[in-house]
Amino acid sequence: CVPACVPACVIMPSSCQEVALNLGDCMAKTSCMKKPGKTLKECLRDGDADECDVLRRAYFECKRGQLDMRKRIRGPRVY
Repeated sequence: CVPACVPACVIMPSSCQEVALNLGDCMAKTSCMKKPGKTLKECLRDGDADECDVLRRAYFECKRGQLDMRKRIRGPRVY
C-alpha cells in the first residue's frame, strides 16, 4: 500500500492520504526519480513530471482545504 518513496513511518491520518500515495506512485515512475541522487522534493520543485500535474494540483487543493476554515466546515472534497 505504501510506495517505496514514502517511508512506512510517514502514514498520514488525513483525508489527503490517498491523493498523496497516488502522487508518490506517479512520481516514482517518472524519469526524474530514476536519476541518481534526486529526491521526491527536488523532482516536484523542478516540475518536469507533466503526467503527474493533475495529482500534484489535487494534493495541493486537498492540503489547502485543510487550512481553509470555509472548506473545513463544508467537509472534505472527494476526488
